[in-house]
Amino acid sequence: MTAPHIVALIPTISGARIAAAGPWIAGLSAHGVDVRVVANAASVVASPPSVGARVIDSRANSGFARSLTAAMATIDAWDWVILLNDDLLLDETSPARIRAAIVEAASDILLFDPEPARPIPGRRGVFESLSLFEAVLARLRRRRKRFSAGPGAPTYKSFSAVAISHAVWSDLGGLDDRFVFCFEDAYFVRAHLARGGSTPASVDVGITHDKSTTTGRHIARVLPAIAYSARTYLVATGCRPRLAEALVLLALVARLPLVPFAAAPIRPHVLGILRSLLAVARRREPALPRYELL
Repeated sequence: MTAPHIVALIPTISGARIAAAGPWIAGLSAHGVDVRVVANAASVVASPPSVGARVIDSRANSGFARSLTAAMATIDAWDWVILLNDDLLLDETSPARIRAAIVEAASDILLFDPEPARPIPGRRGVFESLSLFEAVLARLRRRRKRFSAGPGAPTYKSFSAVAISHAVWSDLGGLDDRFVFCFEDAYFVRAHLARGGSTPASVDVGITHDKSTTTGRHIARVLPAIAYSARTYLVATGCRPRLAEALVLLALVARLPLVPFAAAPIRPHVLGILRSLLAVARRREPALPRYELL
């Protein structure tokens, strides 16, 4: 059997995070994985970290889905793609376990994120996520009871660490570029299952997730993109546009009193909510922090 050609993409706006990921990037390369850094910030291109991985310059901070789909379009031949956040921690055995999981794959989507699987969101799930109700209840340790999926209900995990076969990626055209930031992973799994695809498999490969503070630092710009993507997701899954907008606007208003309990700084967070309300009400897609300024 011919060994699969595996490509790994790591989107980033931080050269420092890529440098910190150097040991596990080297480990993946040593196990035959073609690792490429997708630079969504000019600073990463200006001073590329010496980690033995090629850098794909996206020339824009266009978001997770768009930058990765565009990057994959530049790669000619491959069998699997691994998408990896730049804030992951892999132990020394992870690269070998990732490769073994792909070689022995029982599904076309392999989920490596260590967090529990969660229900693919419907209208209620989008509202609870965007309003921060879900996060607050998780802190109160009620998440499993409150948000667990029913028997047989479809679930997914964040695409912070995921492997996807060429067949599935090609069938779906990559990640849907209607999404500015967030909800692209849930929609991808939902679309895959709707086509009769295999249930994604969760595989423990020794990854932990050192959650990045990047979103919190840029909350005033990132939250509007998340809110707009929430609206996009609702419409894409069959919700009428006006109802989708109403649900998102209501979730943003409900989020306001919970701002003091969130990790992001309060003033930028409130500004982000106000910008989100305007973007959704005006149906005007917001921009992420500018590539040239990152």
